[in-house]
Amino acid sequence: MARTPSPSKSRDGPQTDWLDDDTWLVPLPLPEVQEGGESTWDLWHEAERQLNEAFSPTLPSNQAPLGAAPRKAEPSDRPPGYETADELMVIARRNNRVCPNQAEWLRLYQLLEGDRYIDLQPPPVEQWSWGKLTHLQKRMRFREHIEWAERHGRLGVVAGFMHGLAESDWLHMG
Repeated sequence: MARTPSPSKSRDGPQTDWLDDDTWLVPLPLPEVQEGGESTWDLWHEAERQLNEAFSPTLPSNQAPLGAAPRKAEPSDRPPGYETADELMVIARRNNRVCPNQAEWLRLYQLLEGDRYIDLQPPPVEQWSWGKLTHLQKRMRFREHIEWAERHGRLGVVAGFMHGLAESDWLHMG
């Protein structure tokens, strides 16, 4: 005969007399399960076949290009020693570079006469902004400067500047 738990009158904490009685522990009913056998394996293969039919193999797209065609400049299109903006970005990323260090980047801004143009943001060389920007944000800002130079016909200045930098003049990832 099951005993009904009686509430205890304890001033120290919650009532726990019913935890001492195991009559509330009733096993849960389990479904009938059959393990193994060929029928289970056949069902698995059928489900896999249906799933594979639902998704056809991926085919290459010839309908639209996946991205803009890369800009290629022939050597005859530009003076020797001058790169495109994309080529300068490859140089800027070499050896895990991020951007020139603060003093060098400021020197580039002065070479470009950036203070005369409203569409060229100054480099983030102030201590309060330099410390808050991630390496990726600094690299993107440097890319903006390179692209600005390309739009304004000043890419040669940037190329000469970058080729003159020592590896220690660059900020690196990590």
